[in-house]
Amino acid sequence: MSGFDLKLIEENYARMSDAELERIATTDSQGLRPEVYQIIENEIKKRNLSPNLASGVKAQNKEYTIEELETYSKLLRELSCLVCGNHREQLNGTASHTVKSFVFVTSYRTKITIACESCLDKKNNDAIRSTALLGWWGIPWGVLKTPVYIYRNVQAKKENKLKKPNNALLSFTLGNIGEIETYKDDKEKLKQIISRNF
Repeated sequence: MSGFDLKLIEENYARMSDAELERIATTDSQGLRPEVYQIIENEIKKRNLSPNLASGVKAQNKEYTIEELETYSKLLRELSCLVCGNHREQLNGTASHTVKSFVFVTSYRTKITIACESCLDKKNNDAIRSTALLGWWGIPWGVLKTPVYIYRNVQAKKENKLKKPNNALLSFTLGNIGEIETYKDDKEKLKQIISRNF
């Protein structure tokens, strides 16, 4: 990358609003070259923004062990459940899978939810019911996908009961690592990260 290119990149970041720069620092910095990272860090300092934003950029450009992801996920697990308000159980994650069909059109979706075990089970049960009622009616995908997605929900419910961070929570943590690192000391911001999935 030439010096001229870096100058253009620097000017581009300088034109961004604080909100745009914060979004890039916390969610859209994966794969940045070190020179670009330095430009973002300089812009953060120049604007007197939180130095934690620079940590968010670094966090997105690092490889993690399972143990490190579990440490980050613990920050989420210790929050109260955003669905029911329960603060006695540690949170975990689930993937709820749904299929809806209308003759020749079938849509299917997987959604990650972070909540307490009871609320996670409810999400999977709702997905099973919805898929069982509305999934079969599409030819051929509804007929083929419905039993698979019901099975996936049943399997996900087993992971809801784990006492350690399950695969859904670890996946969510990795996908939001920049924001979690940036806001690790701000429980309200961490709750906002979780609440975007509701």
